Amino acid sequence: MKSNTLKTLAPLLALGLFAATPVQAALSEADVKKLVRDTLLEQPEILREAIIKLEEKEQLAQQAEFSKQLKKQSKQLFANKTDGIMGNPNGKLEMVYFTDYNCPYCRRMNQSLQTLIKDEPELKVIVKDLGILGPDSVQAARLALAAAQEAPRQYDELHQALMSQQRVKTAALASITDKAGLDSKALLKAADSKQVADKLNQNLSLFRSLGLNGTPALVFPDGTLIPGAVDVAGLKDILKKQKS
Repeated sequence: MKSNTLKTLAPLLALGLFAATPVQAALSEADVKKLVRDTLLEQPEILREAIIKLEEKEQLAQQAEFSKQLKKQSKQLFANKTDGIMGNPNGKLEMVYFTDYNCPYCRRMNQSLQTLIKDEPELKVIVKDLGILGPDSVQAARLALAAAQEAPRQYDELHQALMSQQRVKTAALASITDKAGLDSKALLKAADSKQVADKLNQNLSLFRSLGLNGTPALVFPDGTLIPGAVDVAGLKDILKKQKS
């Protein structure tokens, strides 16, 4: 089995920081350890260069995989009729919004999106509800997905009601739903259905396939990805580019 030292050296060789000549290939493990140690002591900047180069390669690979998955999953992202919609359902300016109801950054993003929707009549926000922050988030997401399927015109009311909570608790879902003007009994029953469970799993699979690991996240049809919360000014700049 290769030692950790050889495992460390392998990327350096691959990066071209050490040339793998026939002579070097014949070196013993002890010789290799000494070569690496002596070289790094004499030129410590090599390690920094190696890390930077590895990070650049990883970033390029992630971008390539994101572009591949965006094309592959385009229909599920932008044309799935079971998603909740904010803004204009027939709007020509589309964005996908991955969110979790117990994510504080999502609450900030939601406020920015509400302002943006008022200023952009053609904006269609396709919401991909997730439950990645624990059991309460799962139940809240299932309730919202049930609303998207059973009462799509009232989805936004429930979405805003859930987002207005400091933290959504499963025990409070019925009360939140009723106050939002929806039928809590019917929606909670629908939220327990296999159809809704499958939809939630589908959203999570999309989220992961795009290489995302946190909420909120915005995805645009041209491949623009915005991870994290953005203020209204930032969102307007992004939309300006989308329109051009």
